[in-house]
Amino acid sequence: MSDSARVSLFFPIFAAILAVVPVASDDTVSSKSLASAYAASGDPRARETYERAIAESPRDLPLRVEFAEFLWRSGNVEPGNEQMEQVIRLAPDNPRLRAHYGVNLAGQKKYGKAVEELDAARRAGFDDPNVLLFLGSALWEIGRLDEAKERLKEAVAKAPDRVAARHRLGRLLLLQGNPTAAAAELARAAELDPVSPEIAIDVGRALEASGDPAGAERAYRRALAHDPEPPLAHYLLGTLLARTGRREEAGRHLALYRESFEREQQQQFRSRSRQAELNLGRARLSERRFGDALAQFDRLPDDPEALRGAAEALSALGRHGEAVARLSRALELDPGNAALRSELDAARERAAKK
Repeated sequence: MSDSARVSLFFPIFAAILAVVPVASDDTVSSKSLASAYAASGDPRARETYERAIAESPRDLPLRVEFAEFLWRSGNVEPGNEQMEQVIRLAPDNPRLRAHYGVNLAGQKKYGKAVEELDAARRAGFDDPNVLLFLGSALWEIGRLDEAKERLKEAVAKAPDRVAARHRLGRLLLLQGNPTAAAAELARAAELDPVSPEIAIDVGRALEASGDPAGAERAYRRALAHDPEPPLAHYLLGTLLARTGRREEAGRHLALYRESFEREQQQQFRSRSRQAELNLGRARLSERRFGDALAQFDRLPDDPEALRGAAEALSALGRHGEAVARLSRALELDPGNAALRSELDAARERAAKK
């Protein structure tokens, strides 16, 4: 489980709040259905339609939660958070809402605020194992390690077969200098998920730290058997082999580690360069320097986001047919992008009216 990715808890959030929701008017239901349909298709009218539906029925909590989810998904993080803050003010005694918000805050790396919401849910009696897992992880991120350990232990006690909690607890125990306890916890996680290279690597680290190099070597080799790519496994096995005198094999693993590291650095450089190009193009759009924006986006001719930006610049310049061509190409590269499809339809309408 990635701690930085935004994820949702596995509990019926809408069922938990229906009891405090008044019956909506027919007009509100219509607006809500339309907003949901726009959101599902990536239509840019979704936001204003949600806002209209909420204005018609401001205490419709499922609608507000749905709107917050839409905002988060579309990259409007702060407006989504503001919407959830309003939901919680309307239902301050609903711990599931706080837990839901806390998980999303953790995904945004706002760990301090996530701890507040998740711990409030826990103290109100909502001690779902996922809440405890995310709370423990968020406490870890802000340096409250002893509290993090207690919450992760509680998560394991409530759901002994959940791999993520055991893995996370084992890593924390290793960080705190208790490799023997860490190895035991991680070994159990490995039993539950025997094909995970990440868990196998951590088992090896714990065994190595607790004075069992042979066990560590087996764990590192098991990780590479499941996935030959992880550079960390090559590095750890290579350094272990070097310390035990097997320098030829150690050299092979360390060479593979260096190659993987260099590839990763090149990929990161390309990603940063691409993002810089896109950011500059968007800045030119916001400055209404449409010709400069077009030239900037054209530096990335096979990138869907750059083609999208180029289409926006072309539309602003009145070159609607060319905008259609760019969006068509973007959709070829990213055929599952509903927002692109909606923008292409709108661009075709503009071109037809020209």
